[in-house]
Amino acid sequence: MRGEIGARIILSVLLAVSIFSPPMSGALVTFGKTNPQNQNQNPPPPPTPALHVSCNDNSECIEDAQCTVRNATLGKRCYCEEGFFEESPLFCNGRQCAKFSAIARRYSSIAANPADKDSAKPKTGIVMLNMGGPTNINKVHEYLLRIMTDRDMIQLPVQSILGPWIAKRRTMEVQKKYFEIGGGSPILQWTNKQGELLCEKLDEISPETAPHKYYVAFRYADPLTEDTLERIRNDGVRHTVLFSQYPQYSCSTSGSSFNAIYNYYRTRELPSEMKWSVIDRWATHPLLIKTFVERIKEELAHFPNENRDDVIILFSAHSLPLQVVNRGDSYPAEVGATVALVMQELNYCNPYSLVWQSKVGPMPWLGPFTDEALKDYVKQGKKNFILVPIAFVNEHIETLHELDIEYCQELAKELGIERIRRAAAPNVHPLFIDALADIVASHLKSKQTISPKFLTRCPHCVNTSCDASKSWYAKICGIQR
Repeated sequence: MRGEIGARIILSVLLAVSIFSPPMSGALVTFGKTNPQNQNQNPPPPPTPALHVSCNDNSECIEDAQCTVRNATLGKRCYCEEGFFEESPLFCNGRQCAKFSAIARRYSSIAANPADKDSAKPKTGIVMLNMGGPTNINKVHEYLLRIMTDRDMIQLPVQSILGPWIAKRRTMEVQKKYFEIGGGSPILQWTNKQGELLCEKLDEISPETAPHKYYVAFRYADPLTEDTLERIRNDGVRHTVLFSQYPQYSCSTSGSSFNAIYNYYRTRELPSEMKWSVIDRWATHPLLIKTFVERIKEELAHFPNENRDDVIILFSAHSLPLQVVNRGDSYPAEVGATVALVMQELNYCNPYSLVWQSKVGPMPWLGPFTDEALKDYVKQGKKNFILVPIAFVNEHIETLHELDIEYCQELAKELGIERIRRAAAPNVHPLFIDALADIVASHLKSKQTISPKFLTRCPHCVNTSCDASKSWYAKICGIQR
């Protein structure tokens, strides 16, 4: 028995040392041992992108744009200056950067004068919950520290000691990955733009609940959830909608964000006379499905007619440890539901498979893994692929680095893949903005403030605070249990 406990502790430590290392980290980390040639190297400063970026049809950047060469399949990658966002799809092909509006810039950071308010108090606040990401490489360490000390995300022995140690150890390697995608995560810029367009649409289609104001609440990066909740209180919002930006629910991601809100109010009073409601998942919304369909069609159009029907569509989602899956986490089933509806909408035009990315550490995770699927399909003679990030609503490290660089560039070259493309995330596709608006508007018209599924624990739940959290949500949303 003692030996078994010791073995479990060792496996936990080994998993922790490598978890949340950069995706596809096998070349850098083997059960926590860093490649010596990558140690003691300070990452170069992030590039300074050009103010305006555009590309011609050959994906060659013009107008003094900063570019990083990928491979011949993907062409070059253009980066936009802060305050600008790259119009879809991800790779240029004649598109260009567009400027964020003054509203998006105003809320681009929690530090951007939180005292500023619109002239009219918002009647409805839309809280956009997500993991977040460091906006520059100097913020990587604090981002990792928050992840490694969150027991909803990962449970470690002596976590208060081991978590900070792992975060410090992993910082340099993760900084290098963020440098390679332009110096930081774009997730805040995308979320701001999505929130702005969402509220514009809501003011139009749901005037009875207007004015609407969006709030970004990240779990591990600024603007942090607790800071955003304070802003909502100060703004005097009358109805707060907690809107998860994970279409498919997992206790490790969505659940952690919701638990952070519960933990914040455990020692604070709720704002008086504020109504609360929750949108916890939306994996099968028709307009979300149509958005993915359009993204896939955009990429299929780049393949020659003679082999377009043979392109394998690989739907890639972040994997989970099998112990989480076996507890009853609904995430794998909900991702599968999204994939099934997308292919139905496409009339099953191409072969496809659901694969899983970002597995790290020695413990068993949900497969098949994206990189291994590519390798084995190539062995079967397959040469053309589209990767679809089916569980991400905007670009971040796992699309821009793991999928674009590690798979579409490095692995594709190693395997001799003929053509591989990556579908852009939903980002600000018009159909996706319509999806967000319809989800919220329908929710506001509904009498259901919170779903029964959200209030139900996993069959083998081991989180001791989960029941208390769900009871609290039932109470604030007016549900008798």
